[in-house]
Amino acid sequence: MTLLKGWWGWFGRQSRLNKVVIVGFSSALVMFLVPLVVSWFKPPPIHVGVAFYIYERAFLLEGNTKTYFYEKRNLVSECSLRRIEQTMPKGRAKTPDPQSWVLIKFLLENVLDQSITKLRMDIRSPLLRPTTQLFTTPNVEATGTLEATANDALPTYVIALQTIAPMASAVLILQTPIDEKLRQFLYVDHGRVIVQVPFLSADQFGTFPLKVSRINAMKILNRESVLRTGDETFADEKIEFTMLHSDEPDLKDEAVSYQLLPKARVCPEGMAGDW
Repeated sequence: MTLLKGWWGWFGRQSRLNKVVIVGFSSALVMFLVPLVVSWFKPPPIHVGVAFYIYERAFLLEGNTKTYFYEKRNLVSECSLRRIEQTMPKGRAKTPDPQSWVLIKFLLENVLDQSITKLRMDIRSPLLRPTTQLFTTPNVEATGTLEATANDALPTYVIALQTIAPMASAVLILQTPIDEKLRQFLYVDHGRVIVQVPFLSADQFGTFPLKVSRINAMKILNRESVLRTGDETFADEKIEFTMLHSDEPDLKDEAVSYQLLPKARVCPEGMAGDW
């Protein structure tokens, strides 16, 4: 009691501005600590991990050759995770248009011995746009919508998942095409890449705030591959192209307006997924 009275007296002697700062800081600290303390005494029934990626498909023109490539990279570290490429004659191969995307991948792990049903996740991130699409591994079905928010608030994406089996895992992917604004945010402004899950709810446990864990980017890719193909390796990606017949003229539109992303870093294999 004496300590509390002493603190209250000290607080009363502060200026109005200092009081506002102290109250604001204390409130933020409490909001941060409460979910952590709750998780100590009552572990969450579902674990959610996240990693961020860039996926680019494009080509390089060098002399008389055209080198087409697909590349996955760790967005946070800019380390290349996988790159496949194929060289073909310049002007003679029709290939998909160059494009790049930013991906947020969530690894959901149900730690209960019963199914979790009607799972809802509210996700906030500066990487979300009206063009964001939701994809999942085949073992779950989900829908997603981008909610309207105030101009100064982070975009909010709501995912509704029907069910996830007992002691099972799933991967959810939010994929957003990189337009000029997103390119500016990532590579010019070097904006902070974050994700928040302020609310998670389901039939089995109601609603609570969730602390999302950082997961090695390779771990999520490997788990996703297992859920899709049953093999803990990258699924083979095929470069789709069509060669022109000998009597057809060379393509004239290969100098497209697409601007390549900054070159990815080559990192040691065991460290490429860290962030």
